[in-house]
Amino acid sequence: MKTDHERLSARDETLAGMVERWRLRLDANAIPGLVKTTGSARRTAEVSKSEIARYTGVSPRWYSKLENGEEASFSEDFLERLAYTLRLNDAEKLALFHRAIGRGPTERGAEPDAKAAMDRDMERFLAKQLPNPAYISDVAWNVVAHNSPDRAMYPWVYSGNIMRWSFLYPEAREQLVDWKEGWAVPFLAQIRTAAAQHPDNVQLKELVRDIMEGCPEAQELWDRHDYYVHPDGDVRYMRMPHGGDDKVPCRIMAFAPLRNTKLRFIVSFHGA
Repeated sequence: MKTDHERLSARDETLAGMVERWRLRLDANAIPGLVKTTGSARRTAEVSKSEIARYTGVSPRWYSKLENGEEASFSEDFLERLAYTLRLNDAEKLALFHRAIGRGPTERGAEPDAKAAMDRDMERFLAKQLPNPAYISDVAWNVVAHNSPDRAMYPWVYSGNIMRWSFLYPEAREQLVDWKEGWAVPFLAQIRTAAAQHPDNVQLKELVRDIMEGCPEAQELWDRHDYYVHPDGDVRYMRMPHGGDDKVPCRIMAFAPLRNTKLRFIVSFHGA
């Protein structure tokens, strides 16, 4: 007969045990939108199953089944959102995927010519923007490179694709103040403009398809047929972790390196 310790150790190696352990270690104050629900500046309670469900776009009942160890079919999109919400590092994310679907995540890497434009000087220039978050993305908004800002403060820099995060990750609606008009509308206008400029780009077509299929609001906004080239100089507002419901101004600086003008070099300056 197994001891209690042996039973607990065995659960730790299951998908249910891994996910539960990662949820329990989360700092609720580090996730935008959670602090304000308590009515106080900080909270000490663990992040609940229902909160994780909300941030990963599933029902509390469905998520509870996951932590209870019930069999289910997991999509890559759900696992990507779950890994992001649980703030998993690369090794933990890989373990999650292998435990859930028996393989690692499908790579959605940047296009070869985008990666070829990166060199040591470009990486050093990115690093010098700290503590401000900065990243370089390709035509389809895949993140080619980024500096290393505080992951708790700027988790979206690590998301892999800025537009997918903005439209398909529920947490984006908490962090991006006035999500619909302040962010979604200009973002979709940028995507429409890029699609007109690069009609044969496969990854850009996939991005549009995924956003239209995964975000009902985007379908409605897409029909406005807005166009917008770049956000350089825009001031928008974000909600930071540990900050309750405070709204922080975010000034966007957008550049394009002459060695590859298809790339976007974005730096965000937060605060007044």
